[in-house]
Amino acid sequence: MDRQNVAYDLSMYETLLEPRPKKKEEPKQTKVVKIKNKHAFKNVVNILSIAVVVSLIVGVIWTNAEITKTTNSIAAAQNAITEAESEKAYLEFTLESRMSLDEIEDYAVGVLGMVKMDSSQVEYVEIENENKVEWGEGKLADRIEEAVQPILSYFQP
Repeated sequence: MDRQNVAYDLSMYETLLEPRPKKKEEPKQTKVVKIKNKHAFKNVVNILSIAVVVSLIVGVIWTNAEITKTTNSIAAAQNAITEAESEKAYLEFTLESRMSLDEIEDYAVGVLGMVKMDSSQVEYVEIENENKVEWGEGKLADRIEEAVQPILSYFQP
């Protein structure tokens, strides 16, 4: 009956009004973790960027080393070519000096089976005014002369 005079009975809410024990705020720990993650992320990014820069520097150094090796091998090859060309010239000179007319004649007679001409087979022609040989008269002779003239001009100095 005491309750009839009271307009509102708040006693049933008294248990709810008691202070509850406070829990530790997790958002603050989350923020700390996030801050640590941000620092960790920055550290990882810094380490990766340093690794990229170092790898680029190593790549440039390696490339320069390869260029130097290739340049040295090219220079060595050019020296070898120069030496080979000089040896070729020396060998050609030696060959020319070894092959005298007597050796050529011996090779022609011995290996190739050629026969040396007798002096009776040699016929000399003396030309007084012109370097032109004329024989026979007529159209046939003129045609032969026209055909032989380019060959003769080849042998003239």
